[in-house]
Amino acid sequence: MSIESEDLDLLCSYRDLHPDGDSCAILGDCHVHGDFGRMKFSTVETFDINGNPTHKLNLNEPIPVEFHNKYDWVIDSGTLYCCFNVPMVLKNISDMLKDSGYVFHTSNLSGFYGRGYYSVSPALYYEFYKSNGFVVRGMGTKTRVSKSWQPINVGDNYLEYADASCIRFKEESGGFVQTIPNDSLLYCFCSRDHRETFSEPIPEHFIMTDGS
Repeated sequence: MSIESEDLDLLCSYRDLHPDGDSCAILGDCHVHGDFGRMKFSTVETFDINGNPTHKLNLNEPIPVEFHNKYDWVIDSGTLYCCFNVPMVLKNISDMLKDSGYVFHTSNLSGFYGRGYYSVSPALYYEFYKSNGFVVRGMGTKTRVSKSWQPINVGDNYLEYADASCIRFKEESGGFVQTIPNDSLLYCFCSRDHRETFSEPIPEHFIMTDGS
């Protein structure tokens, strides 16, 4: 797990837009390619079951209450897809975050076989956070060839096009894309609008299509 230079640039662009808050939790004992001091946090703490994090604990289990409502930002540096209990990780993130905090994910979209358990769809982040009192403010994709983040429209959850350097999504279902580049990544940035009781959404596609 790492925060690559292009990830840090993207994080800093969001931090410039949302400079409030000075505490940050990072899920994953990750290596940062660049100066994380650019984010201008006074407190940065890491969480992982391996390595040398600030707090060594299992994110598959409920996080201790002492970490609830403590952080202005929670950054998932590619840890969620490596955890078996994804709903618990999402709940832990929600619990750790203050009432007006921000969440940033980078996750496996396709590939990284042997390293983690899941490939994450844009629909997971969009529908989960919308159901839990958050506003999704940005999403994007990155391929191993492009090495740069390309924005996708928030709410566009259906794959439209993919090649070695580009992945696009669209708002409505239809068509078939035969291949998607290996080791591709997805990012999601969102802010908490209000605190909700934790809920696990049902895919909107099947609600809108009555299960078809």
